[in-house]
Amino acid sequence: MNLHIKANVISIHHKMEVLDDADQPVFRVHSKALSIHDKTYLEDAQGNEVAYIHAKAVSLHHVYYVDMVGGESFELSEQLFHMKDIIDIPELGWQIRGKILAFDFEVVDAEGNVLATAHRKVASVHGVYDLAINDESHAVELVALFIVVSHIILARNAATAESMASAAN
Repeated sequence: MNLHIKANVISIHHKMEVLDDADQPVFRVHSKALSIHDKTYLEDAQGNEVAYIHAKAVSLHHVYYVDMVGGESFELSEQLFHMKDIIDIPELGWQIRGKILAFDFEVVDAEGNVLATAHRKVASVHGVYDLAINDESHAVELVALFIVVSHIILARNAATAESMASAAN
């Protein structure tokens, strides 16, 4: 299954659409405009919520929790980006490997099988991410994981820009 995530560049709600090869919506993503918990909702094409993503309010590192509608949960933390380009997700038995901050990585299971790969299109007016999902039975979890990584990258870029602006003053 090949998908691409297209972010709305001008949106205070951080809206994104996850589209198939025919540019038909498979999932929709929207966030609360102002929230210290970075509340984000992942819905299927019919508008049914399939996952709820939220950030830990007070944390030295960006920590995100993903609650699936079926009851499964997992978390992802930015702090691991500083150590290596491998992030463990023990709740799922998965790892993210690759150039994570460049949004160029793969997700593998405990046996080393590649579940999905992600790449960012560099030359794009919108933020466009390509996702190749090899195990469609985990499509919702994988899309939620990709959304979290994109949030962490955006938050980290914003923090870097803010610290650069502070240093310039």
